[in-house]
Amino acid sequence: MGGNDMKKMMLFLILCLMVAGLPAFGDESPAVRPVDNAPSAAPDAEPWAARLIRPGDTLKVSVWKYSDLNMTLTVGTDGYISYSYLGYIPVVGKTVEDVRRAITAKLDEQYIANPQVDVQLESLPPVIFVVGEVVKPGSYGYQIGLDPLKAIAMAGGYTDFASRTALIIRRDMNGNETQIKTDLKKLMKANNERDKYILQPGDMVVVKRSWL
Repeated sequence: MGGNDMKKMMLFLILCLMVAGLPAFGDESPAVRPVDNAPSAAPDAEPWAARLIRPGDTLKVSVWKYSDLNMTLTVGTDGYISYSYLGYIPVVGKTVEDVRRAITAKLDEQYIANPQVDVQLESLPPVIFVVGEVVKPGSYGYQIGLDPLKAIAMAGGYTDFASRTALIIRRDMNGNETQIKTDLKKLMKANNERDKYILQPGDMVVVKRSWL
C-alpha cells in the first residue's frame, strides 16, 4: 500500500471515530445527575443552644483551669441555681448562653480576670419536686399521668403532721408562678377531676402541715 493510500486510510479511521462519538442530529445527551451519597439529615431534636431553661433542668458549669468551680446544678422550682461563690442566679427563661455570660461577668467582677466559662444543658430525664409534710421530700422522675397523690406516694407518703391539702406550684418559661390548690381527700374520690391536676415536668407539690 502506497504512502497516499496509507494517509487516506488514517483519515477515514479518524473520521469514523469522530462520527461515532457525536450524538445523532437532533438528539440531546442525557443529563448527568450528580449522585448524592450523603445521608439525609435526621430531624433535629430541640436545639439545646436555643432552648429556654426550665425548672428541673440540669446545668453543667465548667471554668477552665479552675476545677473547684466546675459544678452540676439543678434548676429549682423558684427558677434559680445555687452556684458556689456567686450565690443564687436566675436562669429560668434564659438560654445556656445567657447563663454563661451572666456567670462569666460575675466571676470576672468578683474573683477571676477574664474567666473561660462553659455552660451545658444536660439531657436528663425531667423531674418533679415533692416537699413539705412528706416522708422523703426531694426530686423525683417525672412520669406521664402523674398526679399529686402518686407524687406523694413516691415521696414515701404523709408525715404524721400532714394535712390533706397540697399546692401545685408551676412556673412558666418567664418564671411566672401559678399555684393550684388541691384537696387531696376529694382527689382520691373524684376520678373525673384528676385530669385537672396532672403534673408537668418541673412542678412542685407542697404538702401543707395540719394545725389541728
